[in-house]
Amino acid sequence: MRRSNRERIVLGALEVAAREGYDRLTFEAVAEHTGLTRGGVVYHFRNRESLIEAIADHLLDQWTTEALDTLGKPFEAATRAERIRALVRSVVDGSILPGELAFMISGRPEAARLLTAWETFQAEWVGDPETLTPMQRIALLAVDGYWTSKASGTTSSHPTDHETLELLIGLAVGTGGEPQTPAQER
Repeated sequence: MRRSNRERIVLGALEVAAREGYDRLTFEAVAEHTGLTRGGVVYHFRNRESLIEAIADHLLDQWTTEALDTLGKPFEAATRAERIRALVRSVVDGSILPGELAFMISGRPEAARLLTAWETFQAEWVGDPETLTPMQRIALLAVDGYWTSKASGTTSSHPTDHETLELLIGLAVGTGGEPQTPAQER
């Protein structure tokens, strides 16, 4: 299926950010990278802010799709523990788009929309973090650290073995790291 120009621009912007950094993301750089004209980019995004919003929406859609695929059932039919398990697995097993890390850590005011998208996604899947145990909050911080390590290409801290991954999931779900059946997680 052929991508729309709008999607090409969003993905191209992520690739430009990965290659050149967030600060060098311009309509000209995106146009050159995607083979479109600057006018073609402006046609879809009237300013940089609207492009950043579209990138945040695209990433949120990707995260949600991967988590739902991992969950394997409708969101409303899942327990909180099942949602947390799916969130962790989707982060560990999911894809990271080029430039995703550059946007998340840029520190620029425009990039705050991306951090808000991540926080919204995580809140939807985890619920109120104040209702989690301290160990669950630490485990979710470890998941964030895992994602950062994976996105930056550092491989030394990846939980590649089954036992480490299950421990991380168990801690995040609140079972103390012991693998649980779905019935035990309720």
